[in-house]
Amino acid sequence: MIFDTYAALPAEEGAATPDPSVAKLFAAQGSAYSTGGSVDDIVRDYDEHGVDYGLLAKVPRDLTPPFTPAMQLDDELVHHTCRAVAEAVKEHPGRFLGAVGLDPKLGYQAARHVRIAVEEYGMRAVRLLPMWTGVPIDDRLNYPLYTAACDLGVPVCINVGVPGPMKPARLQRTILVDEVALCFPDLPIVLSHVGDPWVDETIAMLVKHPNVYLMTAGFAPKYLPEPLVRYMDSRGREKVMWSSYFPIMTVERTLREGKELPLRPEAMSGYLGDNAARVFGTP
Repeated sequence: MIFDTYAALPAEEGAATPDPSVAKLFAAQGSAYSTGGSVDDIVRDYDEHGVDYGLLAKVPRDLTPPFTPAMQLDDELVHHTCRAVAEAVKEHPGRFLGAVGLDPKLGYQAARHVRIAVEEYGMRAVRLLPMWTGVPIDDRLNYPLYTAACDLGVPVCINVGVPGPMKPARLQRTILVDEVALCFPDLPIVLSHVGDPWVDETIAMLVKHPNVYLMTAGFAPKYLPEPLVRYMDSRGREKVMWSSYFPIMTVERTLREGKELPLRPEAMSGYLGDNAARVFGTP
C-alpha cells in the first residue's frame, strides 16, 4: 500500500498568484506550483505510479497578505474551504481523505470550526500552519482547537521548521510540540516538513511521545537528513510517512526517491503507506 500524506487541493480560479519565494525554490524540479493543476492530475499520477490513497488538503492561505500573519477564518470561509475538499473527495471515491487548515486565533470559534470540518464535511485531519496564523505551536490560543480535534479523534498536522515563504520561523520550532503532546497524549500530532534546521528536536519528539508522528512533506526524500533516515530504519519504523507534496513537488520524483532510501522492507512499508493508514485511516 502507498499512501500520500500531503497533496494540496489546487487553487480555485481567481485565487492569489503563487508565492514567488516558494516558486523559486522548486522551479527546477518539475513543479506544477506556478502553473496550477487539478485533482484529476493528482489521480492520474496516482494511477501511473501505484499510489492507493491521498490526504487531500486545502488551506486558504491565498487570503494572507505577504509577510503578514492574518488568516482570520470566519464561519463562511471555513464552510467554503471544507466544501471544496469534500466535493473533490466525493468525486474520486476511494482515493482521498480530506484535511483542512484552520486558524486558532479566534479561540473557541476555532473549536467550532474543527467540529464543522469533521462532523459536517467528514474531514479526517486538521492542519495548523503557525507561519500563516502568527500563533506559535504551543500558544494557549491553539488549545481549544487541539481539544476539539482530540475529542473528535482526528489528527492535527503541524508545520515545523523554517518555512519557504517569507514568514516567521520561530513560531514553528519543533521543540514547541513538547508541551502540546504532554497536554494531549491522546491526540495524534503529525509534524510536517521535517523541522529543518531543528531535525534533532524533531527526532527527539518522535522518540519521546507515542502520539507524535512525521510526514516528509516539503523534502525530496534524497535530501532527508541522514540521522532521520537512520531513525526511520530502526526505532522509528512506525513513525514517519511519505508525502508527494503536490503540486510543489511531483508524485513521480518523491515516490521514486522514497523507494531508493536505504530502509529495510518493514521500514519501507511503514514509510510508504502503513504508518499513514494507522494514523489517518483509509477511505
